[in-house]
Amino acid sequence: MVKRVIGLSLAAVAFAPVALAATDGPWYTDPAKGLALLALIIFFAIVWRAGGFGLMANGIDARGKEIASRMDEAKDLRDQATKMLAEAERKQKQATEEASRIVAQAKSDAEAMLTQAEADIKDRIARREAQAESRIARAEADAAAEVREAAANAATKAARALLSSKAPADQFDAALGEVEKALS
Repeated sequence: MVKRVIGLSLAAVAFAPVALAATDGPWYTDPAKGLALLALIIFFAIVWRAGGFGLMANGIDARGKEIASRMDEAKDLRDQATKMLAEAERKQKQATEEASRIVAQAKSDAEAMLTQAEADIKDRIARREAQAESRIARAEADAAAEVREAAANAATKAARALLSSKAPADQFDAALGEVEKALS
């Protein structure tokens, strides 16, 4: 490819004097132009014989290959960067989803803990109410027992006094007063 380009450029250089010729006659009739063209042709012939065009072509081809390899390397780097970006976006999406799951799990755990705490508080309140009611019932039973015992003691005293005395009506009133006194 490069050799064809060089060949075409040599042909263009060879015919360039025709285009630049003066209007007063053909270009080859001017000895300075002819000598310059002959020197140029000899120069190109020496360069071609010495392998200069091959070296230029090889240099251009090597440079083209280097550019192509750099472009391939840049393409590979771009592909890698695209893959890394896609991977980073995927990981970010996973992290966001994981964070959302953690937040949802934390909310549900908090709600469950709140529900459990409310149930525990209700149970404690119910137990304490039951304990208080049982204490009140025991206190009432104890008070009723004490009242019964005091009434029984007062009645026993009054009965003894009645049985041992000769005036049952006065003693009955006195015993009844003692029972009322004990009850209040």
